[in-house]
Amino acid sequence: MLAGPQPFSIRLERPLGTSLRPGGLVKVQVLERLGPGRWLVSVRGRIIPASAEVQLAPGARLLARVLVSGARILLRVLEPAGEPAAGPAAAAPVDHVAAAFLATGLNPRPEDVQKVRRLLERLRLPPQVYARLAAMLLEKGVDLESPGVAVLLADLSYGRGGGRGRGHSRPGPSRPRQLVEELRRGAQNAGNGEETALPLFNHLQPGAEQWYVIPYSYGEISGTIRLRRLAPASEADRLVLATGGPWSFVLDRKAGAFRLRAVRAGTPPDARARRGWHRLAQKLRNLGVETDDTIRGDDGFDGFSLPGEAGPYQRVDTEG
Repeated sequence: MLAGPQPFSIRLERPLGTSLRPGGLVKVQVLERLGPGRWLVSVRGRIIPASAEVQLAPGARLLARVLVSGARILLRVLEPAGEPAAGPAAAAPVDHVAAAFLATGLNPRPEDVQKVRRLLERLRLPPQVYARLAAMLLEKGVDLESPGVAVLLADLSYGRGGGRGRGHSRPGPSRPRQLVEELRRGAQNAGNGEETALPLFNHLQPGAEQWYVIPYSYGEISGTIRLRRLAPASEADRLVLATGGPWSFVLDRKAGAFRLRAVRAGTPPDARARRGWHRLAQKLRNLGVETDDTIRGDDGFDGFSLPGEAGPYQRVDTEG
């Protein structure tokens, strides 16, 4: 289906409006060859001419990430749609890194992108989980070559697999009061008496956006609570509850109103999970919290920005 090394880019010759957002994932179907290096493709039901740097085959279905280069839309092909990547650090990490910088609102130098990429490869970390965290560390001035970076990333992604996280290394509290004490300890020390740089990470605010990350362990569930504040004098406007499994919950506050959304990676939720979500949504509505009726399915959720959200910068140079 594909010729040449992956990943590669497909350049759309006409805009598709606001339906394509930087960092988002789309499926592309190759329809026919128009001429040397030019193809007719289908993207979200729209048929559009495009150019590609490799030979494509009519009928091929591709998974691509949206990148913006000036006024041009680039679709960075990651893999044939529906086929798994080779490994946790092999799924086109540079594209995940580019999307992470966009979501963070940074316009980095090419060497910054490569620093994050090398870190993910060195620690063998899945980029869809860790690229955003690594970009945030770089934004805060953390040396990615420091030996303490691996421990800090483990604390920031507590409960998640695929890295050197602490996982379920200690029993969790079984009562709400115990959970409160657990969070207080976690805010100071990541939970097990080991000195880490997590308090420093939470303190530093190099830009307008600041995230506070607190590890938690409650019964059989471990993860992180992530709280966003956009300016030192403003109130928090987003809380993300990331679990060690495929579930994440995003609570937004805007104009005094609250809205909760659920995001699930991997396989779609079963009927029991959907019923549980609907029951929770009804209870929260009685408390004045609006909820999405559907559960968002997205493997690209980085634990901070919802799929489709983008930072203020529209271009990231991944060459270098």
